[in-house]
Amino acid sequence: MIGVLGVNHKTASLDVRDKFSIAQDMIIPLSENILLNQDIYGVVILATCNRTEIYYSYSSSDVTGLKLALLKKLHEFLGVHDNYNDKFYHLSHFKAINHLFEVISGVDSMVIGENQIVSQMKKAYLYSTEANLTDAVLMRLFQKSFECSKRVRTETAIQQGANSIGYVGIDLCSREFDNLKGKSVLVVGAGETGVLSIRGLKKRGVKDIYLTNRTDKKALDVAEKNGIKPMLFGNYKEQLHKVDIVITATDAGQYLIDKKDVKASSEVRKGKKQLYIDLSVPRNVDIEVDKVDGVKLYCVDDLQKIVDDHKDVREQSLENAEFIINELVEESVTWLNSRSLRPVINTITTNMQELNKNELAEYRRCLGEDTCDQLEKLTSLLTQKYTRYFIKNLKELTNNGSSTASLDDINQLFKFDIK
Repeated sequence: MIGVLGVNHKTASLDVRDKFSIAQDMIIPLSENILLNQDIYGVVILATCNRTEIYYSYSSSDVTGLKLALLKKLHEFLGVHDNYNDKFYHLSHFKAINHLFEVISGVDSMVIGENQIVSQMKKAYLYSTEANLTDAVLMRLFQKSFECSKRVRTETAIQQGANSIGYVGIDLCSREFDNLKGKSVLVVGAGETGVLSIRGLKKRGVKDIYLTNRTDKKALDVAEKNGIKPMLFGNYKEQLHKVDIVITATDAGQYLIDKKDVKASSEVRKGKKQLYIDLSVPRNVDIEVDKVDGVKLYCVDDLQKIVDDHKDVREQSLENAEFIINELVEESVTWLNSRSLRPVINTITTNMQELNKNELAEYRRCLGEDTCDQLEKLTSLLTQKYTRYFIKNLKELTNNGSSTASLDDINQLFKFDIK
């Protein structure tokens, strides 16, 4: 079976999502901690600005127990002392697979049709797989989810309009400044969101763009590739006054710009308007910055209004997207259900073959080899025939594994006492 435990922009505020943001270097230790539970076989952790989700494969019938155990581990591992269980959603089996497919297809995103989630999901899956944290179930379902995403994005119009948080942030800049082309911008962070922001700015005709990053070499490389100006990370705070807009998009997990930095910048600018857009979770810009004269601060959750203005045309594609998702979810559930029959099928096949082998051994003592060889051909054919009948009836009785209430009884029925 597969389950997912998560918190996202629909269920929790940015303050809560900040607390449960998982840095890259924490994913493997947390996953290994989760796998100490003997009922959990594989884990993939997804951490983005809008969601933290734990996908896992499991065998236990106590789904509620697994949910509570995971919530406890997550709170303890992240050092969160207050109880935020009510902010999390927990889905299993069919609903978990459906959720996975909706997320990667952009159906469950703040920006409907968002394409950045695809690379984020692939990165999360590959990172966990390379660390031997996944199993056959998760590998199969994630591969199927990539197929689902590709079909939804190519067979529907779900990606029309702004399709990433970065591009939505640029729309916000256009609303705040009448002449965006003539403004100067500093982008903090050379990751995927930062690069998308740079491209969005350039499409709007902005030419005066700076880029800084914790690794100066990466900032230099990305700046050169995109035709913008690099700024050394060691002194970017002293140069905040040079730009009209600051966009932060890093996974630093802490404030990179605080009220003191912005106040100093504002004094040099003599109160001239300055816009800060914080696309990071946890935040990179102290919320107190918004209290400085001439300064406006927007964070991820503030982008919802702009998202609403873009979503109408994409929402028309949701029905077609859901049709594709339902088709592939059904295929995946059928495959997953059939896996539940494998232990019983193996028991039937192995024990029938072993029974045939042991009985033939008794006859070889009193019959000649030629006679026994002929007899073995006959009994092997009969064994195979009856095994196929048993398996056929098993699949019909359980609706190919979707109804497993009687599996334990069937399994016991074919556990022969072979001596």
